[in-house]
Amino acid sequence: PEGFAFSQTMKQAFYFVNSATIDDKPLDTDDLIIAYNGDIVVGARYWSGEITDVPAMGAYDMGDAVDYCESGDEITFKIFDFSTNTLVDMESDIATTWENFGISVINLTEMRLIPSEISLGTPYPNPFNPVTNISFSIPADMDVEIVVYDMRGGQVMVLTERLYEAGYHDLYWNAGQVSSGIYFVKMIAGDYISTQKLMLIK
Repeated sequence: PEGFAFSQTMKQAFYFVNSATIDDKPLDTDDLIIAYNGDIVVGARYWSGEITDVPAMGAYDMGDAVDYCESGDEITFKIFDFSTNTLVDMESDIATTWENFGISVINLTEMRLIPSEISLGTPYPNPFNPVTNISFSIPADMDVEIVVYDMRGGQVMVLTERLYEAGYHDLYWNAGQVSSGIYFVKMIAGDYISTQKLMLIK
């Protein structure tokens, strides 16, 4: 893909990618692993299975290579996901400090974004029939309880009641077995309590 070209130089380090996953799924051979020094592309290689070797070029006093890697620079990685046409930030399981002729074996996973606060998102779609998505976010690992109630305050369904990792999460409520009307989804996580209104139209 355009935008990921780099110049080969005499100084190089190699990062052998043992595994790489996005959404806990392995890469396809159309996916491109890209090495960056800051925001500058310094190497790239299409995924070819375990131990895919991704080069990272060292600085050279010519053209764009002037800003390539120097000893001690931390290399970061992104993956161009061919199936979704998106660039995904990745994180390595070990330090990726650049040294000339250095060799590292790394595992890459999708970088998890951690929210700054607990939040219950607005259900979507709403009104709905019969399935709606309920999203929530938590800044730390914690127990989360999300329950649907009817207009009278009666409990209709417990959507979840368990420990979740920090991050963004989605639940789906299939209301196929209940009648049309107004419902409320309530989230409790630590001291946080929030309620959203739902309208089921059949």
